[in-house]
Amino acid sequence: MPADAELNSVLIRRQEINDALDNGHEIKVNYRVVNVYTEFHEFSRKEIKQYESTFKK
Repeated sequence: MPADAELNSVLIRRQEINDALDNGHEIKVNYRVVNVYTEFHEFSRKEIKQYESTFKK
């Protein structure tokens, strides 16, 4: 998915949530599980673990 389309879908969802909250509706939370090892195939597992530990500091 191109970045423009992804950003557009996120902004549309955010607007729908805001509209629903304004009207007093309840919102279902939408979580997405992401596996970083498959998401960033250009890095090794060791590198990803190192980046994660640096980020958590």
